[in-house]
Amino acid sequence: MPPSITELTVKPLPPEEALAFWRDKTPITAEVFKSLEAGARARAFAVVGLARLDQVSALQTALADALEQGETLASFQKRAAAIIEEAGWKGRRVENIFRTNVQQAYQAGRYVQMRRASKARPYWQYVAVQDRRTRPAHAVLDGKVYPADHEFWNAHYPPNGFQCRCTVRSLSPRQVEAERLTVERNMPGPQVWTDAKTGMEHFVNMPGPDRGFAGNPGKDWLQGLAPSPLDDGAVVFPQAPALCRRGGPAFADHDQKGDPCRPPLASLDPRHILPIREADLLPRGLAHTAYVRAFLAEFGLNDMDASTVITLPGVKMPVVISKALLIDKASGEFKVTKEGREAYLRLLARTIKSPYEIWLTPAALAGRRHAALRLIRLFRGKGTTIGGFAVFSLIGRNWHGSTVFNPKGTNTKSMLEYLERQRAGTLLYREGE
Repeated sequence: MPPSITELTVKPLPPEEALAFWRDKTPITAEVFKSLEAGARARAFAVVGLARLDQVSALQTALADALEQGETLASFQKRAAAIIEEAGWKGRRVENIFRTNVQQAYQAGRYVQMRRASKARPYWQYVAVQDRRTRPAHAVLDGKVYPADHEFWNAHYPPNGFQCRCTVRSLSPRQVEAERLTVERNMPGPQVWTDAKTGMEHFVNMPGPDRGFAGNPGKDWLQGLAPSPLDDGAVVFPQAPALCRRGGPAFADHDQKGDPCRPPLASLDPRHILPIREADLLPRGLAHTAYVRAFLAEFGLNDMDASTVITLPGVKMPVVISKALLIDKASGEFKVTKEGREAYLRLLARTIKSPYEIWLTPAALAGRRHAALRLIRLFRGKGTTIGGFAVFSLIGRNWHGSTVFNPKGTNTKSMLEYLERQRAGTLLYREGE
């Protein structure tokens, strides 16, 4: 007999993005933490007063469990009792560690969610609690609205201090208009804040984060999740048969003769071949940053330091888009001019945004087997002749790509033969008719 409504208990689901942010942190000592740059600190966990790495790691695990289980401060104190006793911490110190870290994880996860929705909700509003515990430097920002990609959020995204309870609200253009909100363009400067309850005025010289909190952990963490480019030859794709399931909303139905998994690309309906202009190809010899900006602009990112998350169709897999996609993590330098890749970065971006097919194919990287997602898209210039293609392969946290375009459509046969060989593994998605 099914339980009655009164017998059911509902357990809140753990915030996946917040948990992912926390799981990605590396435990280190406070001494090492001090030497890290702000971006790296978002991916590390340290506590002043804990000198041993085993203590730091144990406390991180306790906090992770508390976050996943939705525990209260009292439950966390019991879980971490041995560490707390050994460190000699008192109640307020423990509460500070608990609330600050849980809030940081929550806000980092919230940042990822808001970036994902920024196309429909491109404005963000700073929200302070506005009670007697709210700091004037935070309270003065309450209600401020900035575009989601404004530099304001690089340093002012909460939490902005120990036990900071500020948050951010995303807004659609319609909400901004309906609520008659002003979208700020300039960074906040010195101003006077009046406490509504007491009437007391406070001069705030520097509105914003407390010392040591000027950053955006969610953004810094998100940047670090972007896949890194691989050199040609670094990854090997073994031969694999083509497998697919027929029908379903994610696939186009084809009646052509031959392999139902791979209807010939030579007879592909022109609607599946994206038109581009010669102006879409970038000229050689530009600064590396110019190529990176052109790539990011395809995703609506006008700030070099901005990032967003897109979801691949059919597989519903999130992919982080940022300048880190084009950075060699070993050298820290941009990697955009490899074998003329820079000219085709816009095509590569459009393939990631709107692939024709997505295949799951085996790959070998550094002697280890991996499963790679391979995205394919064809392009044409004037008319319907296929002029080029782009292939983007995701292998764990790395990527490999190849792009070719000839606006005159010459040598189409060899191009298609190469591309047909890339259609191997399991077909996960095909663009609908």
